[in-house]
Parts: sequence; structure tokens; C-alpha cells
Amino acid sequence: MAIVIFEHSADCSAELLIDSLRGFGQRLRVVKLHAGAVMPADLDDVHGVVSLGGPQTVHEMNAPWMQAEMGFLRDAHGAGIPVLGLCLGAQLLAAALGGETGRMPAPEVGWKRMTLSPQGREDAMFAGQPWSVEQFCWHSDQVTKLPEGATLLASSAACKVQAFAVGHRTYGLQYHAEWSAATVKHQVEGGAAELKAAGADAAAILADTTKFADTSARLAKRFFDAVSVLLMPADRLNKGIVKDLHH
Repeated sequence: MAIVIFEHSADCSAELLIDSLRGFGQRLRVVKLHAGAVMPADLDDVHGVVSLGGPQTVHEMNAPWMQAEMGFLRDAHGAGIPVLGLCLGAQLLAAALGGETGRMPAPEVGWKRMTLSPQGREDAMFAGQPWSVEQFCWHSDQVTKLPEGATLLASSAACKVQAFAVGHRTYGLQYHAEWSAATVKHQVEGGAAELKAAGADAAAILADTTKFADTSARLAKRFFDAVSVLLMPADRLNKGIVKDLHH
């Protein structure tokens, strides 16, 4: 059994998430849709699904694989297979389950303060996470309407839906918990157009990266470890293996 990871851009890898999953001995299958990889035919041999970020726009459906991936995410959720969407992936997930996405009044770029909702403070996946903390954002679209039955878990000043859950096994994060400081710096150094559109200052963001990145990485590890332990646990598929590894 494997966790399928949909990659939509070479600049938006799973990075810190993959480090954590591999640390728990998870078997991963990275599907590089931006490079022409073929969508898995079905959910056989899949025990988790991750949808990553990218420059595409969900409400414009401007990539040929979008409909197919949304169908895959919908089917996985319906089958009770754990699903995690990150940035674009969170938007794809919300739309796949009946929500809506749209353009923000201005892009949200840089380190922004996330605040957990009362439900987010009680959610097991966010155990040990601060109720309010800076996370890195790089997006011009957002989830404008959550799917029916979804729970809002976190917000920022400019973006109401920063984290959400649908049921107990499907989660979306708008911010980039998966990016390392090096990836943040790479995006800033090559993102003049995005910075201009957001009215953001590259030097200020890089200074904030020095200030916030270590804490963000530590919290990301905590969250992504919870993905392996709580959301997509390998030991429920390979009974006894995890216990044996630790003893």
C-alpha cells in the first residue's frame, strides 16, 4: 500500500512532508502531473492521498489533469481513504467535494499569522500547534465556500479558509507548511511578479524567513508526523511492523 502524492509544479514539492513520511517508513508514489504523468487508474494499493501546491487556477480549470484529479480526490474521500490538500491541493479538494474557489482581492504572499478556530484548537491533527502563529503563504486564489459539512480550522486576516476538515480523514491547508526555508527563499527570489501584485517586499519577507522558518519547520514536522501516526498510519496496514521497529 502507498500514499499517492500529486505534484503540480517542480517548484512545489512535498519536501518537509516527504521527509516526515519517509521517517515513518511510508511507501510513497509521487505522480508528477505537470510532467505528463498518468493518473492512477483506481484506488487499489492506495492508503492515503496528498495533493500539493502549484500555479494553476481551480476556478478556471486551466490544466488538463484537473478534472481527473478532482475525481480521484472525491473518490478517495468517499471510500474513507485519508486525503490531505496543500495550497492548490486544498482548493482542488474543496472544489471536488462541492465547495468553491475564487480570486483574492490581492495575493497573500509572505509570512502571515494563522489563528486556529475553536474547532481547530480541539482537532487531534493540530495537537501541540500554537493557537496563533506565522506560516508562509504564496497564493492569489482561495477557498470561497467550504464543502457541505466541512469544519473551518484556521484563518488569517486576508484569507478566512486557511485550514479545514471534511469528516475525520480529509484535511486541507492553504498555507505552505511543507516548504523549507530554502524553498521559501527560492520562491521569493524568483517571484518578482507575485511580489509586485501583492505589494510585498522581498527583503522584508527574507528577513521574516530568518525569524520564523525554524519554528515553522518544527511545527510542520509535528503536523506531518501526525499525518503518519493519526491520519495515514502505516501500522494499520502492516500490523506489528511499527511495533517491531520500535522494540
